[in-house]
Amino acid sequence: MALKTRARGFDLRQLEYFCAVARTGSFTKAADDLGIAQPSLSEQIARLEEGLGGALFERLNRRVELTPLGEAILGKAQALLEDAAALPDHFERARKGMHGPLRVGAIPTILPYYLTPLLKGFIERYQDVDLHVREGTTAELVELVLEGQMDVAVVSLPVEGAGLVMKELFRDPLYLAVPESHPLAGAEKVQLRRVSEERLLILKDGHCLRDETLAVCDRARARFSGQFEADQFLTIFELIRAGFGVSIVPEMGRGLSAGCRMIELEPKASRRVGYIRLERRYLSKALEAFTGYLRESAEKRKK
Repeated sequence: MALKTRARGFDLRQLEYFCAVARTGSFTKAADDLGIAQPSLSEQIARLEEGLGGALFERLNRRVELTPLGEAILGKAQALLEDAAALPDHFERARKGMHGPLRVGAIPTILPYYLTPLLKGFIERYQDVDLHVREGTTAELVELVLEGQMDVAVVSLPVEGAGLVMKELFRDPLYLAVPESHPLAGAEKVQLRRVSEERLLILKDGHCLRDETLAVCDRARARFSGQFEADQFLTIFELIRAGFGVSIVPEMGRGLSAGCRMIELEPKASRRVGYIRLERRYLSKALEAFTGYLRESAEKRKK
């Protein structure tokens, strides 16, 4: 189907002829540059002037000059032609899908430690993707994905929600974090029952790491003397350094562990890091690229 280029009394071909005459200052030279007969050129210019309702050129003996109306529209005409010439490239990028917004979410114990370091490489590889990143709890992110307000979220699996695709990327080992002065600081492995008299530091309700921590403690039948809840992962490490208690922390938080010792649990424990997306949602090329990038990074992490 031919692309309709006429709008309000002119079309792109007439604008091309108009700009050629304005550039060369001659109908004859413009016709030669365009490879058309001069009568055809003159006819199209006359139609353009008729459609716009005014003369664009002043015909002199050996040259033509723009009228005030012609000078007023020349810049806009050139811009329209440039935009039209660029349209196929824009269309091709749109067809491939490597442009436009991509809405990504992640939980607080994953975004700064795993996802953020990856974003620079993704943005450099796919520069036309307008990446929007949001941090939230698992429940918040699941709701946003289910409502179609977020394309993909990186969380700890599994999550509850019908109609979701869940893809595990890797296992993130869990450790017991203690202050460097703790009696167990020199141990390579530890059973949680050995620290049951300690104060357990955990994140507040709503964070999936809290649920995973309590599940690990239940499986080990570990009973702590008390609990302290914090809003941020960083606060927990500060409290550990201060000797206020111990905590269960993931491997990807090791960068915060200065002044602490992270001891392998026995038996081993880990959390499943992966992404979720809506099963029925159209899978754009940008989303395919991002999830592929996540899988690629996860494979490198395993090596």
